[in-house]
Amino acid sequence: MMEIGSVITDQQWAGEWSDQLENLLVEVGEIFPRVEVRRRAADFVRGLLGPISRKNGWQLAEYVGDEHAWGLQHLLARAVWEPDALRDFVRRYVLDGLAMPGAGPGGAGVLVIDETGFEKRGRSSAGVARQYTGTAGAVVNCQIGVMAAWATAAGQAMIDRELYLPKEWTQDRDRRAGAHVPGERVFATKPRLAEQMIDRVLPDLPPGRVWVAADEVYGRDGAFRSYLEERGLPYAVTIQANQKVLDRPGFRHVARLVARIAAESDWLSLPAGPSQLDTRTWQWWVRRLPDPQAGIGADDRQAAADPGCWARWVIARRRPQTPADRDYYLAWGPPGTPIEELVAVPGARWRVEEAIKLGKSACGLADYEVRSYHGWYRHITLAQLAAAFLAVQQAATAVAEDDLHGDGDGTATHTGGSRPVYHQHLHALQPR
Repeated sequence: MMEIGSVITDQQWAGEWSDQLENLLVEVGEIFPRVEVRRRAADFVRGLLGPISRKNGWQLAEYVGDEHAWGLQHLLARAVWEPDALRDFVRRYVLDGLAMPGAGPGGAGVLVIDETGFEKRGRSSAGVARQYTGTAGAVVNCQIGVMAAWATAAGQAMIDRELYLPKEWTQDRDRRAGAHVPGERVFATKPRLAEQMIDRVLPDLPPGRVWVAADEVYGRDGAFRSYLEERGLPYAVTIQANQKVLDRPGFRHVARLVARIAAESDWLSLPAGPSQLDTRTWQWWVRRLPDPQAGIGADDRQAAADPGCWARWVIARRRPQTPADRDYYLAWGPPGTPIEELVAVPGARWRVEEAIKLGKSACGLADYEVRSYHGWYRHITLAQLAAAFLAVQQAATAVAEDDLHGDGDGTATHTGGSRPVYHQHLHALQPR
């Protein structure tokens, strides 16, 4: 990091960001074995970070000074390099770059799982089908990418990705061959894809309590919740109103349980957590569930160290203006977990949307024109690297500005704002 003086101009920050980008590109260069491929990859990332309206092959090529797009297209299609090696680099880069003392519930962070849609035409792109995506809020012709993001008080960034292949794809040999889908790739639901990504990040997770947050696609999947519990990963996942939470007539479904026993005085006004998408204060209702398998009744101080004795909670959330409109969550973790920590985890789920939004708006995450299976993974991973760079640099800039203004404790005290700082510095990330 540059030495901080009495005044830091936008030009100084921009120059620092540009230097940091070049250092990053040198560091990832070993993933690309050939010199020409290494140069193309660096140009591709610079282009993804450049001021281009649509970051497809031709516009990227023009931005970096190439007369033709074939070189960058070759990078995604036929060049020899392993996108999973870049994926692993991105994961470690984000975990290191967003690590802050006291960052996130429990002192570590939140691993957030979500999916995003990529609308497409035709039937040739790997995994494309008419399917529901929350991105469009409807059933459209699209690909679905399952994403993992890491969120701390310093910021958030995507760290992994998997392409969802519907059964109609995994069972169609001709379509698989046309899109170069590997023979070993079989059908896997979105929760199973999420488990694969979590398995990869587990060895790299920092010390401290790491929570997992996910929407109802994962929350309603009992096998996914069991997977997390078997690995001692506390979670708070969205569930549907008709989710069964108690084996007791009249109280089985979460919506009915809350309606019957939640007194008005039980609702607490707490923020959902730092988020540019959601800065409102919500009202929360939290109740620990009786669960013999969770060891309820054991001493909380002893049980906190033993996932076999952890507790379950049902959480409800509502807006003060519309109290009948509620969201529901199921949480599992150490008994004695403060309510503020419990509600911060589902609040952190929106951080993955911010990470995806950054990837799409600033780094060309959705601007690819490739149709092949491996082309999708290559483009998405390069875009995640570009987005991770912005997230890490923004976190470092926030810490430096805090130090400059006297906060000086080495942590980022602000992650929001109407205009993230990376927008101020992108103009300096010019091709070299």
